Amino acid sequence: MLLDGKVVASEKMERLKSEIKGIIEKYGIEPELKLIQVGNDPASTIYANSKIKRGTKLGINVTLEKFDNITMGKLVDYIKDANANSRINGIMVESPLPPSLNFQEVVDNISFYKDTDGMTSFNQGNLYTKNEMIAPATARAVVDILEYYKIQPGNACIINRSAVVGRPLAMLLLNRDYTVTLCHSKTVDIKRIARENNVLVVAIGKPDYIDESYVTSESTVIDVGINYSGNKISGDVNFDSVSNKAKNITPVPGGVGIVTATDIFENFLNGLKYQIKEKLI
Repeated sequence: MLLDGKVVASEKMERLKSEIKGIIEKYGIEPELKLIQVGNDPASTIYANSKIKRGTKLGINVTLEKFDNITMGKLVDYIKDANANSRINGIMVESPLPPSLNFQEVVDNISFYKDTDGMTSFNQGNLYTKNEMIAPATARAVVDILEYYKIQPGNACIINRSAVVGRPLAMLLLNRDYTVTLCHSKTVDIKRIARENNVLVVAIGKPDYIDESYVTSESTVIDVGINYSGNKISGDVNFDSVSNKAKNITPVPGGVGIVTATDIFENFLNGLKYQIKEKLI
């Protein structure tokens, strides 16, 4: 079965749009998400513009603050000012940052309730105690797809150990009673491990790398990878090879990516609700 992310994202967009409209009408506020970009990375600019468009559809004012170059001290000061500004309800730092700026050190200055990307150490740590108010959007998107298509919890193999995907996703799946195995470049016999798990999540940045030898007829395959080659977009999974064997699979594009783009605003909404509840705005 094709696990179509467009369907998942569309239904979530309608729910978010309705909730945000209700908040605007009830409290008379104009929700704002502040994006921060340092440098001129083309992909970063594309993603920022995509968030601006999606935010407009939801009734959220998404603004981009772009710096050609900036010191760590001045960037931290800017973030602290945004934290203190009650009119700004969410903050996201676009990646990559220049080598002179450490991404984790930068984002850890964002107030946890304005951390729309879910990347602060505080919000990452919250996942260990089943507090999922704000979680990394890609990890949340994988869970959303599994739950939407009613994939029963079982054993899950994640080929990725980053703070963006693998580690937070492991916690989210553990919170849902999965038995989780994290694999990475140093793992021995990944193919065998992958086949022994009924859910396989792949995020390795290698186009079409995972073939049918990694799966069985009972496998549900979630392809997180997005790789560009000219005008072609492909995942980390060889779709033609694996889809003929696996039970379920996500496409690329149209799978995890579009749900991730929506889940960013799920985080924003959850943070906004917290700010209203705590009378921070």
